Amino acid sequence: MVGLSGKEAKPQSNPGAINASFGLADGHGYMLETNSYQAAGRLNLQHYLWRETFGFSIHPSIKLPETPNIVDVACGTGLWLIDVAREISTAQLEGLDTDLTRAPHTNWLPSNIHMRHWNMFEDVPPELEGKFDLVHIRLLVLVLSNVEIHKPLANFLKLVKPGGYIQWDDVDCINIHVKKADGSLDASALEELRVACYSNGRHNWIMDLPQLLTSKGFQLSKLHWYDERMELVRAFNDQHLMTMEEFADQLMRTGQQAGAARFRHLIAHSYEECLRGAALSMPRIVVVGQRPDTV
Repeated sequence: MVGLSGKEAKPQSNPGAINASFGLADGHGYMLETNSYQAAGRLNLQHYLWRETFGFSIHPSIKLPETPNIVDVACGTGLWLIDVAREISTAQLEGLDTDLTRAPHTNWLPSNIHMRHWNMFEDVPPELEGKFDLVHIRLLVLVLSNVEIHKPLANFLKLVKPGGYIQWDDVDCINIHVKKADGSLDASALEELRVACYSNGRHNWIMDLPQLLTSKGFQLSKLHWYDERMELVRAFNDQHLMTMEEFADQLMRTGQQAGAARFRHLIAHSYEECLRGAALSMPRIVVVGQRPDTV
């Protein structure tokens, strides 16, 4: 491995080092940054990369009325809602999240977007039950892994009006892989990050979303799979490393210094591997389901 200085640099073996794993989040809740401008910037980059990969905000199989009510659960920085407000000017849009500090000031939002606080593990406010033609969800894999997910799934159904849809965008953690411009390249650090993300199948449940949604009352649930184009592989890799840095920071805050050190070690060497033409690739999925017309 050639470092930024031009000198040979290889990951240092440490028999006592803890294995990097997202399983280190167990018992600590959501383990990414929620209230910094760096985290907001990473989420915004992620949004634009996903939009470039999908080519849509709302999946083409979803048929909405002319003036739809649409909600984005865990809306983050609000960019998905802003895109939809531009694409469907007649839509009434709501963003729900436990933390709205990453979204634009309400005076800067389009007039048809409204934000409010809501925790998906709590009851659905009565005024929101059966209100929406479309419930949009994105990237809850880290929020809902290793927790009881039946309450949030039941809540998502309650938000949808009869005949309405759910669209859930997330990452395929089973098929995470390392891409190489040259098959002979060493990418041992990126490979260890791949294993860390897989974490013994910790996030495999996300690929069972069609069955999980069906068990909660949705019908016609279908999974659509998307890989990034080659020209976006590097950009996605850099965004993934930013996510890993946030996770390492949170490990430090929870007293897991050894785990944080291992992730930071891997991030540094993964970036050097990236400069030579290797990248961590996480395919994406979109799952679409529909609430029956009669309940």
